[in-house]
Amino acid sequence: MPGDPHPPEAARPRLAQWLGERLGALHGTRVTEVALGEFAVPAVGQSSDTVFFSAEWREEGRRESGQFVMKRRPDGDRIFLDADVLDEHRVLAALQETPGVPVPPLIGAYDGPEVLGTGFFVMARVPGTIPAGKPSIHTAGWLPTLAPRQRERLWRSALDALVAVHRTDWRRSHAFLAGEQAGAGGLERHLERFGRWYRWARAGRSFPVTDAAWRYLVDNRHRVPSSEPVLLWGDARPGNMIFDSELSVAAVIDWEVAGVGPPEVDVAHWLVFDELATPPGVARLPGVPDRADTLAYYAQRTGRTLHALEYFEVLQGLFVATTLIRQADLAVAAGRLVRGTRMGHDNTMTQGLARRLGLPVPELSADYLKHRTPAGPAG
Repeated sequence: MPGDPHPPEAARPRLAQWLGERLGALHGTRVTEVALGEFAVPAVGQSSDTVFFSAEWREEGRRESGQFVMKRRPDGDRIFLDADVLDEHRVLAALQETPGVPVPPLIGAYDGPEVLGTGFFVMARVPGTIPAGKPSIHTAGWLPTLAPRQRERLWRSALDALVAVHRTDWRRSHAFLAGEQAGAGGLERHLERFGRWYRWARAGRSFPVTDAAWRYLVDNRHRVPSSEPVLLWGDARPGNMIFDSELSVAAVIDWEVAGVGPPEVDVAHWLVFDELATPPGVARLPGVPDRADTLAYYAQRTGRTLHALEYFEVLQGLFVATTLIRQADLAVAAGRLVRGTRMGHDNTMTQGLARRLGLPVPELSADYLKHRTPAGPAG
């Protein structure tokens, strides 16, 4: 994770005061004697500084307590070029009353240096379980402990949440994400935004596989049929959902790269992560729907025909590969990897892109294999 996510100790009294004021405003009460617990860094998350913390306070003569999540702008370098925590707060605020898309209750946001030195927002921490992603959702964490019927229920609950995201009336709730729509269901604008990020991450260096993927996307964009644009989650996968004890989605999280564009973007992202979780040698757990079942269920629930999925899988494979370029650079800057590491070149995503594009398939780098262990960096 870039930077030190822990707020400075000197900021604790200011944060406690701000939290008390926000809780009082939300509840219409007087909140005093706010005491913050210890800050803890979550095991997942990579693009914003995120901490968990608890708090106790007095409200109308009663002792109250709560669990919270704070996201603030990174102190140092970052994964994404344009992502900002206050934009994410705006996306979440517009989703608070959206049917079928549960998101964490928001406490408030602050854009300024007076409290923590940078902009941030706080939301309630939603209880539940997030499926582990390393080394694979099929081999680690919670999912292998469930029965096949439970896994299928969880997967369909997750797909239902994605369907609900795509049903959102974004023109009413999230028009601020759209800008000027252009081309095939917003594809041109989506590529323009993506291209700026990729060029920034590439930083003038040569990355043969991802460079070829970017050329493919640019050269073939006019062949992609138009789709009606939808609200895009941007990082659609079960690993970004909190599930309750009934295996229903309690919260859809991580909206840093939300946007408006073709629904194929989110569906392809889901499929790319499904492929990442089932490399050679890793068997799909019984009960977890495969690619064909996923697409059939999405079509049945939406009545929507998806176009050019192969194109969008290259797009989202490049998305994940670009995050690995950035994570490798951040690890070099932090001294965790040596300059010249091949992690951003030779990984599962570049292997998949090479196969799709008919290029030589690279061997996995040792740094990437270490990255994919449960103890490796988040992402």
